[in-house]
Amino acid sequence: AVLAGISTTSTTHQEFGNRYEIDLSLAYFSARLATERQQILSLLEPGEEILDMFAGVGPFAVTLSRRAKLVVAVDINPGAVLLMQKNIANNRARTVLPVFADATILPDLLDRKFDRVIMNHPSGAPSFLPAAFALCRPGGAIHCYTLASEEGQALAEIRRFPVREVRERYVRSYAPGRWHAVYDIIAK
Repeated sequence: AVLAGISTTSTTHQEFGNRYEIDLSLAYFSARLATERQQILSLLEPGEEILDMFAGVGPFAVTLSRRAKLVVAVDINPGAVLLMQKNIANNRARTVLPVFADATILPDLLDRKFDRVIMNHPSGAPSFLPAAFALCRPGGAIHCYTLASEEGQALAEIRRFPVREVRERYVRSYAPGRWHAVYDIIAK
């Protein structure tokens, strides 16, 4: 429900030179992750191939397309994929391939390994780690975002997989006693 102003759930958001059409009645979007998107962009080597497992309206995919050879951007929400397609076109992100699919079937759907996997699904990303590791090349990076209430909360689950290195970072406050964390993982 719209509380005040014009009765609409759609708008255009701009960040770091990109423009995103969003409609909160169709898909979730957080402008609060703009700095994190730039952080991940700064880690990319030119020519990387990236999998964005929960792409939403495409902010990570569009941002990372500046340096990536290919970004496969997946979402199970048809409304999000429709908006993502518009955002890809509006930002001329020619290296982004939008895919409407469930992330759990990606290992059967995709026939390649990726240099980097983005897992921005804070309420459920760790449960998709088997698919992420299956699709990440040895030495590749996985960025697993989750909501945490204690330091190291997802480390035991992550270490069940072939991990060369893992680092936990604080991204932003989420609620009292909870924060948005990312686990930067290097796969064996």
